[in-house]
Amino acid sequence: MPPQKASKSQPKADASEKQKSKDRDWLTTAELAAKTGWREHALRDALRGKDVPGVRRTSFGYHIEASAVDEIAKTLGTPPPKPNSPKRPAARVPNP
Repeated sequence: MPPQKASKSQPKADASEKQKSKDRDWLTTAELAAKTGWREHALRDALRGKDVPGVRRTSFGYHIEASAVDEIAKTLGTPPPKPNSPKRPAARVPNP
C-alpha cells in the first residue's frame, strides 16, 4: 500500500486574518451607506448607471474612494425616506 501524501490545500484562515484591513483607502457600499445615512440597497440603486466621481464599478461590486465621501454625498443628495414597517393586524383575543 503506497504512503499517503500530505494535503496540498492551505489551512483555513483564522478569524483575525479574515477581518478587513484598516489601512485601505476605499470603502464598501455598506460603509458608504453608513456614513451617508442611506440604506445599502437604495445606495446601490442610486449608483447604478451613473458616473459618480470617486466610484468605480468592478466585477465584485463598487470601489469607492474614502476621500470622495463628501462629494459622493453631495452628488446623490438626501437619502430616500425609509419605508414604513409592515403593519401586522392586531391579534384577536377570543371571548370566553
